[in-house]
Amino acid sequence: MTETVDVIVVGAGHNGLISAAYLAKAGLKVKVVEAYPTPGGMTSTTEVEEMPGYKVNDASIQPSLFRTTTIMKDLQLEERYGLKMKVIDPVHLQLNYDGSSLGLWRDAQKTADELAHWSRKDARELLELYRVVHAAVEIGVPMMQTNPVRPDIKQILKATKATLKHRGELLAIGRWMRCTQIEALEDSFESDPIKACLLIGLPFMSYDSDLSGWSMIYMGIITKYGVAMFEGGTGELPAALIRLIEDHGGSVQCGTPVEELVVRGGRVVGVRTDDGEELYARRGVLTAFSPKKVLRDLLPAGTLPPALERRVRHIPTRSRGFADMKLDVLCRGRIRMDRIEKWRGDGLDCRLPANGYHAYEEVVAAQAACKRGEVPAHVPGLMQISTALPSNRHFAPEGHDVAWFWSGLTPSDPKVGWDAAREEIARTVISQSDHFYEGIEELDVYHRVRLLPDIEERHFALDGSVYHVDPLITRFGPLKPAAGFAGYSTPVPGLFLTGSGTHPVAGISGMPGQNAARTMLKLFRREDKKGTAAHAVEEARHWDRVVEADESGALQESVR
Repeated sequence: MTETVDVIVVGAGHNGLISAAYLAKAGLKVKVVEAYPTPGGMTSTTEVEEMPGYKVNDASIQPSLFRTTTIMKDLQLEERYGLKMKVIDPVHLQLNYDGSSLGLWRDAQKTADELAHWSRKDARELLELYRVVHAAVEIGVPMMQTNPVRPDIKQILKATKATLKHRGELLAIGRWMRCTQIEALEDSFESDPIKACLLIGLPFMSYDSDLSGWSMIYMGIITKYGVAMFEGGTGELPAALIRLIEDHGGSVQCGTPVEELVVRGGRVVGVRTDDGEELYARRGVLTAFSPKKVLRDLLPAGTLPPALERRVRHIPTRSRGFADMKLDVLCRGRIRMDRIEKWRGDGLDCRLPANGYHAYEEVVAAQAACKRGEVPAHVPGLMQISTALPSNRHFAPEGHDVAWFWSGLTPSDPKVGWDAAREEIARTVISQSDHFYEGIEELDVYHRVRLLPDIEERHFALDGSVYHVDPLITRFGPLKPAAGFAGYSTPVPGLFLTGSGTHPVAGISGMPGQNAARTMLKLFRREDKKGTAAHAVEEARHWDRVVEADESGALQESVR
């Protein structure tokens, strides 16, 4: 035994670090261990080893739900730790081949005014849809910001108050959320730009699946809270959190893969790293990565009863038939968007939003192709020029650009194999985007594609799922990641879960981390009040000594 703390957090992604920050601020001694050599997980910003002088955001860039929380205020991330955010408005542009574009603005009326260029009917329908979606956001967000099986009474009251306020919209909310995403769009709109825009960035479920319409709740997040980027790169979030953790006596140790959870007497009391070192925690171990991997692979066999083991095996991580990908394009020179900006004529820097440029039918066809195991003829997604944000100019040498492209529409099992799929997808995206991002094909000096196996390897995400659990509506709330494991605490004493695979959602929201920490602190306070606080290290020592005495006939004084 080399070290003892109050809580060990496994995984230095943003949710793990947020939990650690709350726990450390509450006075607990916290240690975060991370398998990768650098912290941040899917919120990291790193230099490209093959191209010195260029940096990329490794995965996410837009913390769309982060601004709905109190995390910035609670942890004083701006005032004390220098974290700054810039709202991007419009957050998305739908780029059309003829040079026109539709902006998805924070002001719903402004979006409707632009949409009227294609259809006045659609402009009216959009404002009506926003009215319903805003009601759903007010009702739903409070329940996202609490434990899904033991909700906080204050959040219940907020949701109840919002439900009463918007009781006139409840039927419309029900109709919208239970229908398919395609049905929701085609029932409301006739013009391609708005339908394509609201489909490209939201490929959570199959577009033709019942209940997939819920994904458009994102529209309400845009208008009510605004969507921002972290100034200086997404990695500024984990950097600020680490400064806070260290200020409160905690530590973050990278390059330390955890091989197994240490269980003594049915309780998780620590972790064993891949080099055999054991780290112990007096109060608990919190894991902040794929819950299926934690429960299936890191818990010693037999820890869970058979019924719960079966539930864990059936947590869906690759059931949709399509998967996410990330493409970075490093450029020697500046990407232009003259054609788009000239048509708009409003002085907007079109390089800054995360933009889509595929037609509605191309998006629908792409998802169908992925399910067949084919690389789509068009790979719909969102592209953004990272260096367009002034605070990110250091991502590339002066006068050069870095482009970020994300798609949720690549095959999860490509018939051509992963190597061929990488090459074909990169070629397709770069060549097709050149019409809108002028010069990108010629300026490309290095690009990197990360498909499902690459995401799994880089981010330790089982089956390359950035969601950790497939984002099916049937897996939300008390069923995420599975029944019996949804409240951040688990049936195994001393083991807690957080991360994208726990309530409520993936993406840069921080809510799973905040909720998990609050759950743990409540439990610890109850234990302290009752005098039943677990002292896991002492229990582990006693357990080891008894076992060794039984096996050798003599009590050993050392812990193995």
